[in-house]
Amino acid sequence: MLGVQSAVLLLGGAVVFGVLAWDAQSAAHADAEERTTSLVLTLASEPTLVEVVSTAHERIAVDRDEAVATASGELQPYAEQIVAAAGVDYVTVMDTDRTRYTHVDPARIGGAFLGSIAPALEGETFAEVYAGTLGPSVRAVAPIVDGGEVVGLVSAGVTLENVTGAILLRLQLVGLVTLAVVALGALVTFLLFRRLHRVTGGRDPDELARLFAAHEAVLHSLEEGLLLVEHPRRGVARVVLANDRAGELLGVTRELPFAVDDPALPAPVRDVLTGREASAVVPVAARELVVARSEIELGGRRAEILALRDRTELRQLAGELSSVRTISDALRAQAHEFDNRLHAIASLIELGRPDEALSFAASERDLGQRLADRVLHALDEPVIAALLLGKVAQAHERAVEMHFETHLAPGTHGLPPADVVTILGNLIDNAIEASAVRAARTGDRDAWIEVYLGDTEDGGLVFQVSDSGAGVAPGDRERIFERGFSTKGETPGHGYGLALVRQTVRGLGGAIEVDEAPGGGAVFTVTLPRPAAGGAAADGTDADAGDVGAAEGERGAGRPRADQGTRR
Repeated sequence: MLGVQSAVLLLGGAVVFGVLAWDAQSAAHADAEERTTSLVLTLASEPTLVEVVSTAHERIAVDRDEAVATASGELQPYAEQIVAAAGVDYVTVMDTDRTRYTHVDPARIGGAFLGSIAPALEGETFAEVYAGTLGPSVRAVAPIVDGGEVVGLVSAGVTLENVTGAILLRLQLVGLVTLAVVALGALVTFLLFRRLHRVTGGRDPDELARLFAAHEAVLHSLEEGLLLVEHPRRGVARVVLANDRAGELLGVTRELPFAVDDPALPAPVRDVLTGREASAVVPVAARELVVARSEIELGGRRAEILALRDRTELRQLAGELSSVRTISDALRAQAHEFDNRLHAIASLIELGRPDEALSFAASERDLGQRLADRVLHALDEPVIAALLLGKVAQAHERAVEMHFETHLAPGTHGLPPADVVTILGNLIDNAIEASAVRAARTGDRDAWIEVYLGDTEDGGLVFQVSDSGAGVAPGDRERIFERGFSTKGETPGHGYGLALVRQTVRGLGGAIEVDEAPGGGAVFTVTLPRPAAGGAAADGTDADAGDVGAAEGERGAGRPRADQGTRR
């Protein structure tokens, strides 16, 4: 490519030089014609010259030699002065029969003039290029008129050798400039192609085209969002590359490049683009994005590659898995409780007390049915009802009383059951654990938790779970929602439930906070916007809303209830 480019430059220079040389030669010829024509017209009108030529013309037919000698003696010195002063090569004065009266070579005086004279004999001044005794020349011929009659001719000329010599210096300068331009162009081309060779790694245009096509195909087919942020030495960082998935995840359709702190961008998007953490989880609209950053060197400047992963679906799957695990634990607890009851019934039968065994079985059946009917009627959602019934069994298994109160109309109020199970299941599990641990440590037999569902003043929903545990220290009330942090220490399997709860709550557009409960426990309050209209009883309270703990107390577990009402 360098050779082709240099050849093109040389060819262009040669063409330019040829055009300029032709133009210079044409200009020199035109100048010579103009000077000689002007000169012969001036000489042809000179009175002295006209008189001498007219006299010689009359006498040449009588005595040719005397007429030529007389005219030459008067005109030759004059012609030599004109040649020296006018910058021409010769001035020839002649008779109408071509006989020369003057010539630069005196030996040729009296000889015949070579060239065309016919137009001049007809009274016309003309110019031509003709090869005479001095060689090719640019000449002009004008008639000498006396009394309306052409009595002689005058010719002045410049040889082509002198014309060429006049333009030779100009052509030399043009040639040098042309060569300099060609050399400079070749040098610039060489430097340009050397830089291109270095930048492209020696790849030719076809290979670059294939690489670019492959790059575009791969970039825009990735499931992850990719952005390239360039940090110039001066000025604001800019997004210079982004695939389709990145625009979809961020909800940005702007033309590249654009500044990372552009005020027109949504605030969450600016947080993603200007963040400083190597890896972070950032909520954007209804999505939860994992942002991974890596610094690179790009053309001597610092740049960052941002990889965006949508963790929304993963969070939903984790929530569903947590829900399944929660319900599974609840069913296990119920199965364990039923197993204990069966053992009690079997023991009464073995002791020969079938009537008492039947009475015990019937009371437990009626109590369980009443409890199930109350929860199912209050919630009208089998999955959530099964969760709460199972949690009652789990709480009873840990010697913790569970109280349940709802002021909501039956149903889920537009919330996904799996999300409700994730929120309530994890909060109740933590409450049972905290209450049981404190009761075991202090010897206090009055361990309890309370679950309350109701409306907020602005028409939203509120879920509240209270416990009689040790509570949460003020310094840990924000950290407990961080993934991996647990007040139980570095215990495997802990530190994820509350983080999952907060993610789910934020995904639903709500908020969660923790406060101190009466007696030193913790109160977790979840407020959610109502996704869909939900009805409520006229007095704002479910007619069958009750206290599950009260029903549990009727079990006859041998422990008196310290408080038959809710502890809210």
